[in-house]
Amino acid sequence: MSTTTSDGHTKRKRKSADQRRGDILAAAGGIFAEHGFHHADMQLIADCAGVGKGTVYRFFATKDDLFRATIDDAVCRLTAQVDSAIEGIDDSYQVLRTCFKSYMAYFQQYPEVVDLFIHEQAELRGKSKPLYFVYSDARRNNWQAICQNLIDSGRCRINDSQLMLDAISNLAYGSVLVNRISGRNACLDEMADGLLDLLFKGILEAP
Repeated sequence: MSTTTSDGHTKRKRKSADQRRGDILAAAGGIFAEHGFHHADMQLIADCAGVGKGTVYRFFATKDDLFRATIDDAVCRLTAQVDSAIEGIDDSYQVLRTCFKSYMAYFQQYPEVVDLFIHEQAELRGKSKPLYFVYSDARRNNWQAICQNLIDSGRCRINDSQLMLDAISNLAYGSVLVNRISGRNACLDEMADGLLDLLFKGILEAP
């Protein structure tokens, strides 16, 4: 971004540290998703971010630090999008529906995040828990309480909030993962309503 001075010269507006960090993370997300951890080039990331390679290392001491920060950023953005979507909704059923649709919409907009998760799993190989599941586990009690509220309302056939939460979360995560790695690339926004209908109404007609 640039501005024009009083004497007609162009002066480049300096980005804040947060903006440069964000540019680096955005560039790194695309490069890591496409090339994986080992084949991702730090100079290419710097070029895509519009900064020098030294600037990248001032923000992230190692390539591993940048990789983990990129995944952390992706999961935080997912969490923020879902939280924003359900803000102000009191009905537990509508909270779960809205959460599911917002989750699917995120991966429709950022499909490369699935690739990041796959590369992270390959890189960790059992050394530590993937960040997606670290965040999921940290919020599990909150979501299980929402499921329990729905059960307590008398609208559910089952009475196990843990089973309900596992079914919803596994369906959501599994759907975006299979859609990406299978190459189907179906519209997740359109899939969401069908999956929710299947989840909450079941497959078979009532006897």
